[in-house]
Amino acid sequence: MADKQTSRLCYHVIHSHFGPVAAVSLNPNAHGHFRRTTTWTNLANCVPPKDARHALLILIQHNIVWHSQSDPESEGGGDVNYEINWEEPVARLRFGTYLSILGERLGEVAIEVLQTILDHGKLRVGQVLDSLAFGDKQRIRLIKAAFLSLVTQKYLKPSTAASHHSPRDRLMSYEMECRRERSAGTILTPKELIEIKIEAVTRLQRAEEAIDETALIRKDIIGDSKPGKKRVVETEESVNEEVYFKVNYPKLNTCIRNEIIVKAAQSRFNVQTAEVLRAALKATESKQYNLLDIRSASADLESGLILSRSHSTSSSKTPPTPKIRDYLTLLTNADDDNTATGRAAAFMAGATSGADGQGKVTVEFEVIGTRLKQKAFEGALRDRFGDDAVKVVRILLDKGKLDEKHLAKISLMAPSTLRSLLTKLSTASLISLQEIPRGADRANPKSTIFLWYIDLPKAYANLLSHTYQTLANIVAISEHEQTQVRAILDKRDRSDVNGDERLLGRGEREALRAWEDKRDRLGILAMRVEEMIFVLRDMIG
Repeated sequence: MADKQTSRLCYHVIHSHFGPVAAVSLNPNAHGHFRRTTTWTNLANCVPPKDARHALLILIQHNIVWHSQSDPESEGGGDVNYEINWEEPVARLRFGTYLSILGERLGEVAIEVLQTILDHGKLRVGQVLDSLAFGDKQRIRLIKAAFLSLVTQKYLKPSTAASHHSPRDRLMSYEMECRRERSAGTILTPKELIEIKIEAVTRLQRAEEAIDETALIRKDIIGDSKPGKKRVVETEESVNEEVYFKVNYPKLNTCIRNEIIVKAAQSRFNVQTAEVLRAALKATESKQYNLLDIRSASADLESGLILSRSHSTSSSKTPPTPKIRDYLTLLTNADDDNTATGRAAAFMAGATSGADGQGKVTVEFEVIGTRLKQKAFEGALRDRFGDDAVKVVRILLDKGKLDEKHLAKISLMAPSTLRSLLTKLSTASLISLQEIPRGADRANPKSTIFLWYIDLPKAYANLLSHTYQTLANIVAISEHEQTQVRAILDKRDRSDVNGDERLLGRGEREALRAWEDKRDRLGILAMRVEEMIFVLRDMIG
């Protein structure tokens, strides 16, 4: 279930990408009630049934709608219910970022393959070849190699019939199976209920792993052997051409997270230190599958290498070149790693557990995420309420619950100014108030102590809802600006014009230039806001 601002954002994204017919399914005035029957009431009342069915197929093809049967064990299967996958429309705003990051890693051919799958939702290898290769043998070989790289590195994942069902429905079905196996007419104890939930999660994970194993076909190839030696058996992997593939967003989100972390390190230290952190993230990238990891796997970066510009002369006046260990000292905050404040300010930690942990480091995703969320929170406070609000919030986070008198004394603010600021922050649901009665008379405010504090999960949730509203406004404005020049765009795309803007009038060219400038500005603003949403919603911490 999504809140009002999330549904509004998804409505505008779907309207922009798929048109008004598909967007009716995300009616923001009916948020919270998105499991609907086969009739698809909202769509059928507004558009012809044929168009409604086409819209459903498109949304299912692009993984935006889940479907399930209300009674799968009955003869007819019961009614088919549809549910919105709310994370999918928001992820569509990151398509440009996904392509940019992947282009740096795997090249232009991989970008074309990924973009084709993003445009169609899910495809087989043969369908991608038909769209991009056009029968060119060399092109086919390059596309197959890029496709294999995307699959082996988990950027693409198989899509089966089970992928169109809500994960919550699948988990509930596994729980029902476990209950039927255990109960046998008896009442289950709380311990058994917990064990059932754990077993259901385990079965769901095994089912996902079984789906992932269908992505590749492995074949043993026996090589030529020399006299007196055993034959060498090599395993060759190829993509399963019978399987449909879709984009694996959790894996691509780890790339976005790593770029944000490197950018934060560069902002705090320098480019060289950020490159050391990038090397640590790259060394463990193959083991990063989603954003749920508290820390990365351990990586050994102390190989005696030197990170600096090369010197052509060995002059004695040349300053000593810093080694990897010097940068790791900065990133692990080794000078202050014995205190809670020092550990909270670090990017890495030494992996000292076990024999393999000597000289290795891990990237602390949870610590960094906590720090980035607080930074985003303070930035939003500064923009909306000024520097005094940031000062008050930092004091409350450091000291805990405080009454207004002590808070005014610590913050060195006038009581009237502080009271007005606290009222604004409380109205925005960014800080909370706890009432502690001194006696039995709880209704008397004179005998009650009022303590101000910050409930960070609640504050982040309210800030995230406000950020969703901002992003929805940006998408709506961008779509409205495009409708203002729709006639000119259609004229430019006509066969007789064929994109040649010299055939347009002077006023039409100026209108196009103005619209392109607004589009670029709104696009940059949307990317910044979406990065803030990524930090607040997706990063652990």
